[in-house]
Amino acid sequence: MPKVIETWTQWLKNSRFSYMTEEQKNQTINWLMLVRDRILDNAKIKANDILIDIGTGTGLLAFEAHNKLKESGKVIFADSARDCLDECKRIAEDCGINNNIEFIKTDITNLNLEDNSVDVIVMRSVLVHVLDKLTSIKELNRILKPGGRISFFEPIIKSNTKYYELINPLNFPNYEQIKEVEYKIMSNPNDPLTDFDDKTLEDNLIQAGFKNINIDINVEKSTYPVSASMIEPWFNTSSGGGAQSLKQRFMNYLDEQVVNRYIEDLKAELDGKIITLESLSAYVYAEK
Repeated sequence: MPKVIETWTQWLKNSRFSYMTEEQKNQTINWLMLVRDRILDNAKIKANDILIDIGTGTGLLAFEAHNKLKESGKVIFADSARDCLDECKRIAEDCGINNNIEFIKTDITNLNLEDNSVDVIVMRSVLVHVLDKLTSIKELNRILKPGGRISFFEPIIKSNTKYYELINPLNFPNYEQIKEVEYKIMSNPNDPLTDFDDKTLEDNLIQAGFKNINIDINVEKSTYPVSASMIEPWFNTSSGGGAQSLKQRFMNYLDEQVVNRYIEDLKAELDGKIITLESLSAYVYAEK
C-alpha cells in the first residue's frame, strides 16, 4: 500500500470512523477507494492537467490524482475548512509530497480562482452540503477552461432506504407518525442533503452551460448485522458541513422525548438482526 494511502487510511480509522467496528471501517474505506477510482477514471486525467479537488476533505481524490499526474501539471487541494487543508498538508509532508500541489481555502459558491484556470474538476459529496446548487455549478463552469472536464460523485439521499422500512409496524404504536416525519425529512426542499436528485443535477448542469453530460445512477446494497450500540451514532453523528444530525432532523417535527423513545425502540427492534440497506448515488461527468 502506498504510504499516502496508508497514512490517510489510519487517519480515518482513528478519527472519523472511530465508532465503527473494524470490519465496517475496512468495508467503508474499500468503498471510498472504489468511488475515488471511478471519479478519477471518468475525469480522463492527462499529463500537465491543472486539476482541482473541491471539498477535498482529507485528500482522497487529490492525492491519487497527484499520483496519476506523475510530477506533471498541478493538483489544487481546495476546501472551506482550514482543518481539512492542514490535515492534507500534514499527510503530504509525511509522505514527502512537496511539488506540483497547492492548497486554497475557498467555498464552492464563490471559488477563489480566475476564469478558465483549470483543466479538470473532481469532487466527492460536495453539492449534497450546498443549498444553492445552481450557483455552485455555475462557478465550476466559470473556472474551467474551454474543453475542461468535471467528474464528481453525489449521494442521492432522498432515495435511500428509510428506517420505517426496516421495522415491524406492529411494534411501533406511532408508526404512521414516524413514517410521515421521515418522509418529510427526506423530501425537505430547504435541506441540501435532500433537495436534489439526478434530474435536478442534470437541469443545473445544462443551465450552467455544460455539455456532453453523463449521469450514471449507481444502486448499492449493503447487508450487515446490527447491534443496539450502533443506533445512537446513526442518529447523533452529523454528516458534516454544519448539517444537522438525524436526531436533530427528527426533532424539527417531534418532541425530544418522542425521538428518544423512538431511538430506544429501534435498539430493541434491530439489535441482533441482519439488515439490508439500499443507497443511490450519481457519478456525473460533463464538459465545458
